[in-house]
Amino acid sequence: MQSFDSVHGSTVEIISILITCSFVGWITNYIAVQMIFYPVKFRGWGILGWQGIIPRHSKKMAGLISDVMTERLIRPYDLYKKIDPVQISDLIRDRIGEKSSSIVKDIFFADNPVIWSMVPEEAKQILEKEIREDIPKKIEEIYTSFGKNLESILGIGDLIKESISGENANVLSEIFRRCGGPEFRFIVRSGIYFGFLIGCVQVLFIAYLNQWWTMPLMGIFVGYITNWLAILMIFSPLQPKNFLFFKYQGLFLKRQIDVSREFASMVASKILNPESLIGVIFKGKGGDLIITELLSKSKELMDEKLKKKIPYASLILGSKKLEELKEKIANSILELVPETADKMKDYIEERLEIEKLVFQNLSILPAEEFEHLLHSVFKEDEATLISLGAFLGGIAGCIQAYLVFIK
Repeated sequence: MQSFDSVHGSTVEIISILITCSFVGWITNYIAVQMIFYPVKFRGWGILGWQGIIPRHSKKMAGLISDVMTERLIRPYDLYKKIDPVQISDLIRDRIGEKSSSIVKDIFFADNPVIWSMVPEEAKQILEKEIREDIPKKIEEIYTSFGKNLESILGIGDLIKESISGENANVLSEIFRRCGGPEFRFIVRSGIYFGFLIGCVQVLFIAYLNQWWTMPLMGIFVGYITNWLAILMIFSPLQPKNFLFFKYQGLFLKRQIDVSREFASMVASKILNPESLIGVIFKGKGGDLIITELLSKSKELMDEKLKKKIPYASLILGSKKLEELKEKIANSILELVPETADKMKDYIEERLEIEKLVFQNLSILPAEEFEHLLHSVFKEDEATLISLGAFLGGIAGCIQAYLVFIK
């Protein structure tokens, strides 16, 4: 085995050690960052396989984000209060006018010419006018019913979870990439700096100890310490602290305003966009409630109008025919639901201001809670990532020892 004494003065050998340590620091940190996102699906066999941290823990992370958002950033009831049911009626006022006219002419009397001939023209016009005015009132009553059962009906938390987990885990990965982009780049880049500094120490070790095993040992140390230090510097300290001649705060915490703006943009475009919110309101439990309430309110409305304007209708038509008539009218009014959903998109986006709301609340979130949002990615497998860095560093050190001492 060749003694290091014969080469320790060689500038080339010293430079090779520094370059190798810098490379080991960079490559181990780069691989650690890639392992956060990839592979999307599990690859390997048993304990020898790997799946990206975010895809693997997307369900748990989605639950965490959902809890933070619904408890601290966008409370469902606050969103509910921003919507004015009168505005909803105004959005479809032209269709309400057409619908009231259709109810009177095409359903009320067209199918029942006997009743039609017995009702004065003025009474027909009044009936149409009253129906046109009463439909918006029923919409307001339905919206009030929504507010009473809001939490159980809307399921905003479930919408958030579904939007960023399972098949949509790629959205969660994109959120973390965009919000933590500078931090992830720092992790990779810092490997070079820390690796170089540790390489300087390695040169001294080899010069004085003259042993090949110092290289794998220092490789392990480089891989471990560069990953550990990079993650530590991102999240600690939570508040600015003085260190000798400078003040330092965790990089992620220092960028709270910028991260909040990026996160809010992602939430508004990918999670709680108008299409998703319309789906929550008009489908599932929300849609079931609207249909149930609208059918009920429509029948109430027809009962009231028939008794008041045409009290003899039940005698002429019979109770069964009358119920069929009310059912037909209720179903006609029900056709307003998809049209309302379509016209509400722009209104919801304008009124709710999801992006602005999330940004404002997230930017003032306490440092401990804010740190938990991104750090949750690392905590699940932080030890694994750091240990992997040490393992890869050790392999690189063995290769380096072979090239310097043996070859």
